[in-house]
Amino acid sequence: MEQQLGDQTTGISPLGDPTNNDIGAISDDEVDDEDPYLSMLPRILLMGPRRSGKTSIQRVVFNKMSPHETLFRLESTNKIVKTVVDHTPLCRFVIWDFPGDYFGSLGGGYGGYSHHGGDNIYGHYDDHQDELAMQEDYAIFSKATALIFVMDAQDEPYDHVLQNLTETVTRAYRANPQIAIEVFINKVDGELFLSDEAKYDCRRDIMQAVAMELAEANLSDVVPIAYYLTSIYDHSIFEALSKVSQKLISQLPTLENLLNVLVSTCSMEKAFLFDVASKLYICTDSSPIDMQAVELCSDMIDVVLDVSGIYGMKKQTERSNLSSGDIISGDDENSINSLGALRGIGDHIIGIVAEDEKTQENEEASAYDSESASVIHLSNGIVLYLKEVDSMLALVCLTRSENFTKKSLINYNIRCLKMALKKLI
Repeated sequence: MEQQLGDQTTGISPLGDPTNNDIGAISDDEVDDEDPYLSMLPRILLMGPRRSGKTSIQRVVFNKMSPHETLFRLESTNKIVKTVVDHTPLCRFVIWDFPGDYFGSLGGGYGGYSHHGGDNIYGHYDDHQDELAMQEDYAIFSKATALIFVMDAQDEPYDHVLQNLTETVTRAYRANPQIAIEVFINKVDGELFLSDEAKYDCRRDIMQAVAMELAEANLSDVVPIAYYLTSIYDHSIFEALSKVSQKLISQLPTLENLLNVLVSTCSMEKAFLFDVASKLYICTDSSPIDMQAVELCSDMIDVVLDVSGIYGMKKQTERSNLSSGDIISGDDENSINSLGALRGIGDHIIGIVAEDEKTQENEEASAYDSESASVIHLSNGIVLYLKEVDSMLALVCLTRSENFTKKSLINYNIRCLKMALKKLI
């Protein structure tokens, strides 16, 4: 494996502490909803019943928490927790993590849901309660870009959960018809789902039940819902969140076209743009996606970051310990007859070093930078090639070894892609 490593800023959220394990995580009290910067970011709502895994998903993907740690380190969410994700210009959004059965905790409850021909979702409430409920829905959903409803696939029967899902979707759509609805059928990793057939049967049953509920509310044909089978113990949760994050990117068609041109020009098999911090793929070319290929690319990013963190970062002490005696010694020092000249040269050198340290002050905290690159040759003749294209954004390509012989030409095309990306974002 080849690696070229240097230093550059991490691209971590400016509101988070790069040295903190909870990167970009901000408590509800610290997030200012009136902040113009935050108000422009897409908003993702995480909803669902208690203990369905909403907070665990967020911590595993965006805070690098081990899936096993979520079993004993996380407490039940009892208020709305807002998290800012700001890794790259293409991966910026705010996540609102809601407590389980949120609408029920407001006093109205899911029991207020009633079909009644789809004309009144607030059922038997009086006018005052209807108005309060509608105001609450507007405050929550009107500025949201996507709603992710997380349900526990192991929590059978699903009757109550599906009722909650149907009401949540209905209220969200009535407040914001443009909102994207995503359903994560989570925890498909237990004994009930040892085979893929069992997972697909579960998803089919849920889809049919939700379609019937929405049909009674006259919404089955107007509310598109995407369903994903997810687990924090494998790559499925990263795949699902990648698909959701792509819906937030307005430049997605242009990015896909750029990757299509790159793949065609360099005779590649596949190309991905990855957010290095979260390992979500922001975009890929239009050819079919192989999940094993995505997992390989994700594992490659881990390898690059781990090796770079050990061997690729310059030690600050190597520069901070520089002095005039370190720079000028031996024969050079003897050749200088004037003590004043020696001090002047030493001060000049120290000044250059200090200026260099100032310009690279933020670059030392990252193991991923503008020079990051890696090549891995697989036994099946496929080559994985990773190149940095923007701050915390990596291009990972899959190509055959016979098509990788002209590496300089591939690098030239990647530089062209990199310049196009900079103009785009």
